[in-house]
Order: sequence, then structure tokens, then C-alpha cells
Amino acid sequence: MNHIWLFVVAGGAAVLGLALAVGMITQDPRRSVGAMIGAFLIAIVAMIGGLYVSRAPTAPIVPPDREGTDKALPAAPAPPGALPGHDSQ
Repeated sequence: MNHIWLFVVAGGAAVLGLALAVGMITQDPRRSVGAMIGAFLIAIVAMIGGLYVSRAPTAPIVPPDREGTDKALPAAPAPPGALPGHDSQ
């Protein structure tokens, strides 16, 4: 599901970029070539970065149960020296 949103966002950015590129070409074709090359390089790097981040391992998601027993568990005691003003003894 995350890949769908990645391609939706990237596709919207690509459509906007193409519209801007057409506008730049109609105004000054010679000056816009460098800007378009830079924009394509940035888009390629962003796509590779997005795919790299989407493939990174994440923490397992454990949904709470219907009885709410996850909220009935006692909290763990604080380790020594974790609270400000209290030295570990």
C-alpha cells in the first residue's frame, strides 16, 4: 500500500514538473535545458531515496486486543539514575 502512495505522489510531482518544463521551453528553449537536466537528476535521486526508505525494516506492529489488556499491565520501574536529582545508590 505504501508503494501506491509513493507512485501517486511521485506521479503528481512528475505531471507538475512536465507542465513547468513545457512552460520553460516555450519561453526560452536554450536556457531551460540545464534546468530540466537538474530537475530530472533531482527526481531520479528522490525516487531512489523513496524506494530505499520504503524498503527499510520497520518495527513489528502488534495491535491491541479487544479486552484492552495492554492498558491493564503495570508499568516497569525506572532504572536507577533515570530520574533527575536521584543518584543511583
